[in-house]
Amino acid sequence: MAKAFNGVRIIDFSQVFAGPFATMQLGLLGADVIKVEEPKDGDQCRGIGADNDIGAQGMPPFFLAMNANKRSLTLDLKHPKAAEVIARLVKDADVVVQNFRPGVIDRLGFGYEAMKAIKPNLIYCSVSGYGQTGPSSKAPAYDGAVQAVSGMMSVTGHPASGPTRVGFTVVDLGTAVMAAFAIAGALYRRAMTGEGQHVDVSMLDTSLALMSPIVSNYLNIGAVPELVGNGSVVKLPTLGSFATGTGAGILMSAMTDKQWAGITAAIKRPDLAADERLKTVPGRRAHYDYVHAELRAAFLTDSAMNWEERLNAEGVPASAIRTVPEILEHPQVAHRQVIGRIDGATGVDREIGLVTSGFTAGADSPEITTPPPAKGEHTDQVLAEAGYTPEEIAALRADGAL
Repeated sequence: MAKAFNGVRIIDFSQVFAGPFATMQLGLLGADVIKVEEPKDGDQCRGIGADNDIGAQGMPPFFLAMNANKRSLTLDLKHPKAAEVIARLVKDADVVVQNFRPGVIDRLGFGYEAMKAIKPNLIYCSVSGYGQTGPSSKAPAYDGAVQAVSGMMSVTGHPASGPTRVGFTVVDLGTAVMAAFAIAGALYRRAMTGEGQHVDVSMLDTSLALMSPIVSNYLNIGAVPELVGNGSVVKLPTLGSFATGTGAGILMSAMTDKQWAGITAAIKRPDLAADERLKTVPGRRAHYDYVHAELRAAFLTDSAMNWEERLNAEGVPASAIRTVPEILEHPQVAHRQVIGRIDGATGVDREIGLVTSGFTAGADSPEITTPPPAKGEHTDQVLAEAGYTPEEIAALRADGAL
C-alpha cells in the first residue's frame, strides 16, 4: 500500500543532525529523499567516529542514525555547472531542505527565491540555530550552544553540579521533528491551495517550545526555574529518583491523591495512607522532608525492578533507571518494533540497527526500506532520472562538478 509521502520528492542539502533527521522521518513514510553532498567529504557526520571500521568507510553510527531511506548525490555547489544540475532536480521536486547558516545558500544561488523561480509551488524549509531573520540569525549554532542560550541548561542538573547539558542532542532532534511536522503541514496546505511556501525552523524557537510548561510558569506567575536535579519542579516529595536496595535507582512521577494511595499500598504503609496531614497535594508538599525521608527508607528495602513492578501494579508511574543496553532488551521495545534492522549498506559488512520513529499507524507505519547511502552512491541514477545521458554525467564528473 502507498505510504503517506509516496510521490513526494525532497532535495536535501542539509547535514549533521537536525535537517537529516527531519528528512529521514519523511523518508520513513515514503518520500524520495535525494541527499546532496559535497564531493570530497560529504555530510560532516561521515567524519564523526571515523576511528572504527565502519566509520572509516564514511558510515559511522551517527551518520547511519540520520540517513536511512535516502539516495546520495555528490555535487560541488560552487561549481559553475551546479546551477543547471540543481535546476533540473528542483523542477521535479516538491520540497527543498537546507541548514546552511542564513545567507550562505543565497550566495551559492540556491535560496528560496531562486528555487521558487524554478518551481513556483515549491516548499522550501530552512533549518538554522536562530531563524533566518533577527539580530542573532547569523550566529553559529550547534546543539550545546543552543541548550545554553535557550535556558535549557539552567534547568538541567543539580545545585551541586551547576547547569549541565542534556545527555543527547535534544535540540537537534527536537528541531528535526518540528521541521518534519512543518513540512508535512506545508504539503497539506499546498494540496488544499496549490501554493508552496518558505518554512523557517529555528533551534532556539524549538527549545522554547520544548520548555513550554516552565516558560509558561515564568510568563504567567513569575516563577524562575531552578536546578532541581532529579527532584520536583513543583516541590512534591513523590516526584524524583530514589536509591534502592539493589540495582539502579527508581524514578517516580506521582502527583495525584490516588497515586499517593498507590504508593502507600506498594510500600505497605497504611499509617501513611491514614495520615490526615498527607491526604492532599498541599499537605504532602508542606511535609516534604518527612514524606521524602519515609520513601527513601522504604525504597532501600527492595530492588529497583521489584519496586517498578509493585508501584506500577498500584497505578503509580515509576520505572527503574535503565541504561541504553537495558532498554533495548525490554520486551516492550521489541513489541513496538521501534528498532529496525537492515543489511546492504555499502561499506558495512554487517546488519545495522537503527531507530525508526516514535509512532505506529494503522496502515503503513514508518519503515526502513533502504540502508543509509554511501557518499555519492546514487549520483548517476539521480542524474539519469533528471535527463542526463551517461556521456553528460561523465563530462560533469571529469569537470569536477560531481
